[in-house]
Amino acid sequence: MSPEQQHETTSFVPAPPLRAALGVRVTTSWCPVEDGRIAIEEIFGSDRQPGGQHSEQPVVCLHDAGSGSREFRPLQNNPPIGSRLILFDWPSHGRSESAQNPAAEIVTVEYCAEVLQAVLNLLGVARPILVGSGFGAAVALRYAASHPPRVLGLVLCQPAGLISASAAGEKRRSQLRRPSRKNLTESEAAAHRQALRLEALKPRMAPQRTSASVSLARSESSLRTALESLPIPILFAVSRDSKANPLRKYLALLDPLLAKARQHRFTVFAGDFNPIWDEPIRFSQALTGFIQAQLPFEKHRHAWLLAAVDWPTQDTNLWKCVHPKCPEELTLPTGHNPNDPLPKI
Repeated sequence: MSPEQQHETTSFVPAPPLRAALGVRVTTSWCPVEDGRIAIEEIFGSDRQPGGQHSEQPVVCLHDAGSGSREFRPLQNNPPIGSRLILFDWPSHGRSESAQNPAAEIVTVEYCAEVLQAVLNLLGVARPILVGSGFGAAVALRYAASHPPRVLGLVLCQPAGLISASAAGEKRRSQLRRPSRKNLTESEAAAHRQALRLEALKPRMAPQRTSASVSLARSESSLRTALESLPIPILFAVSRDSKANPLRKYLALLDPLLAKARQHRFTVFAGDFNPIWDEPIRFSQALTGFIQAQLPFEKHRHAWLLAAVDWPTQDTNLWKCVHPKCPEELTLPTGHNPNDPLPKI
């Protein structure tokens, strides 16, 4: 019996409701793996509907351990123009289904890198940009180190496995239930609700979180070595006020790296939860610029970077396209950002 036929006859265990709620929004396809099958969702950053030839740049989103693809919901609501977002849930996470096998709850960096390979092969994806959050960032780094020609670039959001996490981040449970102030912005309120969902899921996902933590600890040395040797560009996105992943530790790690590797970028976002949730519009804009800067000149679309303030006249700013080969410039009044999304009608 072939592996495909075996998966067709296997009885899979559906994801529990709470865990499924943290997973992909709509399952558009499934990928068979050793211990079950992976739920996959695709979103296009344009008006074109799925189907036919894919001209958009594939952007594969890899979520943290103990979470699910809902981690990228703000990005789904503001997809980068010209992108093909691909989200999936790790084994025993989100809506992914498992065979009746206790080993399915073992989550390691190496195994998830193999899962990523299986998903990319199934979808026929070549040279994606990998966006990893937490544990997902460690998997993205491991995969890129093993398959450098197959990856166009990395976006590592609060990457795990590179610095030691602080225990202070685990002491915020009471703060999650009582925000420090009442008048939260829309993104702050959404981040607070997501934090509560993750808190509610913690007991159910304890085996996966423990397995991932052990794997990250064992992988720290090799991940740092991979980081220093990767030639592909990397965008690091970290939260300014994170208690679990202190900014000072990232700075100590990245300052010498960025001095030697000019292709890498480092961006700090306001907030203490996750850049994807704390500043969703700005994160989407940063990702859009990173994507467009990596594409061949003939395939890129303009994404703008502020080049000069009060130039060429006062209260006027100069913007330049992020692509290194694009000479296009814009002159706009102060307060106008050409990267802002158009108002929805």
